[in-house]
Amino acid sequence: MKRIILILSILSALVISCNSKQAPTIGDKPLTTIVPSDDKTVREGTLLSDWDGSTQSLAINASVKVNNTSDNNTSSANDNTSQGNTQTPEGYNLLQRLYSTTWYQSEEDYDDGRLETEEEFILFNSASEICKREYENGRIDGRDEYSTLVWVDDVALDVQDDKKSRNACIVQNKERYDNDTEYEGYYLVDRDTLYIVDGDTQDEVKRKLNDIISGNTQRYTEDKFVLSTKALN
Repeated sequence: MKRIILILSILSALVISCNSKQAPTIGDKPLTTIVPSDDKTVREGTLLSDWDGSTQSLAINASVKVNNTSDNNTSSANDNTSQGNTQTPEGYNLLQRLYSTTWYQSEEDYDDGRLETEEEFILFNSASEICKREYENGRIDGRDEYSTLVWVDDVALDVQDDKKSRNACIVQNKERYDNDTEYEGYYLVDRDTLYIVDGDTQDEVKRKLNDIISGNTQRYTEDKFVLSTKALN
């Protein structure tokens, strides 16, 4: 009798294991670790727990620099190794300041009378790498996509405050597993709003960024991401 019960337990465990590999699972939706700096002279962002929605404290930034040893995205041994931590005369580029941030967008639609929800998360780690993760109706949809990013150029902003003039840039995106390469453009509108566009060439990405910066945002609603600062229902 005990042998039969043991066999049934093993079979049940195998069934659960197989199902978990085949079906998408419910996962914890990631929150950002850092609220990025929008000041090109300050690389360090603000810890989410210290973020009040608007201000940036230099004291808080210093504590982030010392204590930011955990990474909520992909594993990394060195802090922003591919971009370096050295400030240039022009200041820190946007890619350097997006470390340990998490962004998301969501959309809702009805399919056969049922409300369907799709969410996409973009996770930057501390080594200029990103992970893209999708959820459908609260469940992880497919596998995470990993890429390495290399800063290429800035798209200068004509703003009154020169400290915010480096809040748009072009990067080279290299997918980790199939070696596909494309270009992406990032535009930090404010500390919790980021546009991400892509293209086959730098010129294509630059044109899109300049279009958004000039105010033509309606055609780029699918490229707008917000900082993941609270759990979604």
